[in-house]
Amino acid sequence: MVQPLPPGPKAPTADALDHEPPTSSQLRALDVLVGLATTIRTRRSRRKLAPAKIYVVIPAHNESGTIAQTLVSLRDQTLRAHYVIVACDNCTDDTEWKTAREGAQTFRTYRNADKKAGALNQVLARLLPTLTAEDLVLVMDADSQLNATWLEEAELMLRLDPRVGAVCGVFLGENGRGLAVDLQRNEYVRYARTVYRRRQAPVLSGTGTLFRASALREVARERGRLLPGIRGEYYNSQSITEDNEITLALKTLGHRCLPGAGCVTVTEVMPTFRDLYRQRMRWQKGALSDLRRYGFTGVTFLYWVRQAALYAGFCASIICWAIMSWSMALNPSINLAWTLGILGINFAERLWTVRKVGLKGMALSALVLPEFGYDLFRMVVFFRALAAELGNRQVAWNHLQR
Repeated sequence: MVQPLPPGPKAPTADALDHEPPTSSQLRALDVLVGLATTIRTRRSRRKLAPAKIYVVIPAHNESGTIAQTLVSLRDQTLRAHYVIVACDNCTDDTEWKTAREGAQTFRTYRNADKKAGALNQVLARLLPTLTAEDLVLVMDADSQLNATWLEEAELMLRLDPRVGAVCGVFLGENGRGLAVDLQRNEYVRYARTVYRRRQAPVLSGTGTLFRASALREVARERGRLLPGIRGEYYNSQSITEDNEITLALKTLGHRCLPGAGCVTVTEVMPTFRDLYRQRMRWQKGALSDLRRYGFTGVTFLYWVRQAALYAGFCASIICWAIMSWSMALNPSINLAWTLGILGINFAERLWTVRKVGLKGMALSALVLPEFGYDLFRMVVFFRALAAELGNRQVAWNHLQR
């Protein structure tokens, strides 16, 4: 039987964990971007809404180094979850033991060959038939930690608007050392800023998404009919980017998918460029494969446009740099002013958009060349992923052992 996560001890110290926990200042790093949070809390006091029951499902494959932190972040929520289940998927470490030590329920997957999607499907197949239409399900990664008001803010957004099928959070990169880590942290802050400005969730992040139980059941019913996949599956086991695919599924069924005001998650980043390359290859190849399965529809149109814009943007950047270099070589005295003007605008924009990371992130951006190199790295990944999709080639799944 699934058991609730009971009150437990205070968060363990850094010595008790396998790596340094995120600081409170990092968890608050994007608060200034979230103007909706105050409005939502005010509406809660006016509406006097009773909170819904929340069930948490955490897929975990050898997550011994992070699972304790993840469960502590759930225990510290201002709105507590009713049940927490960790799906131990083919674990060979002590993830299950640490989960039990923190008071959460463990679930061992059975002969799962479909990775994260398969693990989630096995748990949800047992859990969802027991839930009411008003209940909510949080799906989050075992290497992510939620800020304290995450569940409260997301739950209220779902309660206030029945058109919303799921609410996700934005994510920040965890503390760490190395150029690859710092570049990803800058990238994540810029992405979070874009998500909040659009007030739309292009992807329901696996770091944390709160679903309506009724919406997940509808997805399972429509698999093989309105939606790609096998009938009865909640997550499409044929997709290598299950979070992106379930976003398309919910939107196809008419549900809104929104970023939660004040919902911020600290998550792992890849420590090396080799790990980062494999992660991003899977992300981009999976996104293209999901769009191919869904085809051209009213829902996917903007996704196709964004993909085209990404590739066009990479090409335009190369052309722009080539034109500036060529013009400077021909007549440097005449073309210096407009070249410096273009570079100055780009420089100011990059500094402004990473100011919430702190001085270290701004200093990295001010150096220009590291982020320019990172853009070239991403460009290579995107075009190789496109070639893999056009050639119908598989890409490797990268799991970071901690």
